[in-house]
Amino acid sequence: MLPLDSPRWGELRQAYGSAEDVPRLLAHLDRVSDVERRELWFGLWSTLCHQGDVYTASYAAVPHLVAFAETQSAAERARALHLAAAIEVGRLSPGADALPDDLAAPYAAALARVPGAIAACVAEPWDADTAQALAGALAVAKGHPRLGNATLSLEPLVTCPVCDATFPPAGWELE
Repeated sequence: MLPLDSPRWGELRQAYGSAEDVPRLLAHLDRVSDVERRELWFGLWSTLCHQGDVYTASYAAVPHLVAFAETQSAAERARALHLAAAIEVGRLSPGADALPDDLAAPYAAALARVPGAIAACVAEPWDADTAQALAGALAVAKGHPRLGNATLSLEPLVTCPVCDATFPPAGWELE
């Protein structure tokens, strides 16, 4: 895992240029209140996975996201693993920044730990958002990025491309 104090972060890219500020965002994940952490998640998403685009700093952040997730409740774990899974989906998308060689092994090792991180919180109650994020992250980590991305992107109403009618996807009508 790339240390947060490594000068290498300054050589990596994020959505708005140099990634020299990304370590500070990651370091504060476990140092702030729940309210402040929501703002921090917004900052991490917009710099590391901006509109689905990922960057070299995104790959360096994944091991930190997974390590953070491993120490959290199911809901907070889901937030971190959702971002890690979205970064992997972005990596596989056309035009994504290449995964630098020096970040490849820690990145792969972090993704390999995702199923265990999810399994460690199965005894906790999960709300629907937590279940959706963890199910999608699990599918991505197990090598099914299309299924995982579809799960992460699933909305309670979809629009028919032919008639423009909205309806719930299969299963959403269940109580």
